[in-house]
Amino acid sequence: MNKTILAAAGAGAVAAAAWVGWTADQLQQQDRDLLARWAEVHAAEQAQFSEVPVVLALVDQKAAVDPSVRAGARARCGSLGEFDNGTVLMDDEQRFDRYKQVRAECTGQLFRLMAAVRADPALWSDAHVRGLYQSMTQGQTAVDAARYRYRHALKSYNAQVQGLPTRVAAVVLGYRERPDFVRLAQQGA
Repeated sequence: MNKTILAAAGAGAVAAAAWVGWTADQLQQQDRDLLARWAEVHAAEQAQFSEVPVVLALVDQKAAVDPSVRAGARARCGSLGEFDNGTVLMDDEQRFDRYKQVRAECTGQLFRLMAAVRADPALWSDAHVRGLYQSMTQGQTAVDAARYRYRHALKSYNAQVQGLPTRVAAVVLGYRERPDFVRLAQQGA
């Protein structure tokens, strides 16, 4: 009788360990997928601003462009570089809020800059200026598509982390539900 109980307990322990291992693999895969989707969002957002340094250098050479508009664009967009590590943004609500603020201020100032640049036909026809203008006006489609994929992955991840019995393993392994900063960013914009 004791051997039967010990065998059953041993089999139960092996089954539990196998389940925890399988669950850990599933959670790790969901986490990797979520981080990959977040990286896509961040890359799409950064791509919208890829021409900013070149355009700022171009307008600095043109005295006709209002110096206060140039300075404003440089000041507002200069801080974007501090947010190059998108993964950190995903896990830091205050840093993400600061990123949203800097991005919104930069975008507003860039639209002012583009309006000022239109007065100079040679500058307006420059490929970098046109590229920046196009990414600001049409590049949002790529950002929105990346955000959609991220939110889908986030929903799946959070369901996995919060669902029973996986929730028990998630707590033990240190996985937690993640907030939907992208939704919050869209509401705040």
